[in-house]
Amino acid sequence: MTKFLTCGLLASTGSLAHAAEGCDASFTTQYHDSMRIVESLRPDKGGQARVFAVEGSEFTAGQAHWMQGQLHKVEEACARGDKARAAQLLATVQELLKSHHGAS
Repeated sequence: MTKFLTCGLLASTGSLAHAAEGCDASFTTQYHDSMRIVESLRPDKGGQARVFAVEGSEFTAGQAHWMQGQLHKVEEACARGDKARAAQLLATVQELLKSHHGAS
């Protein structure tokens, strides 16, 4: 199951590289800043409970997968031109990232 989730996580990050193109430049910058941290979370080992971001924040593997899913939804909302929904979704990810920043 972990291999499946990790493969799904890695597959989704490729499409995230082009996300937020339908949204404005400021939003896209915020999105990419969040994406850089979220993409660095790699639950590589089976049963791994904790993962660490590139800047040292600690998350559960479930939180890492949830943030990947939320960023994918941001991408979809921008593609539809639904900037309000994209901003709402990104804010939830940013809130979680901020709550864990330096808490490890």
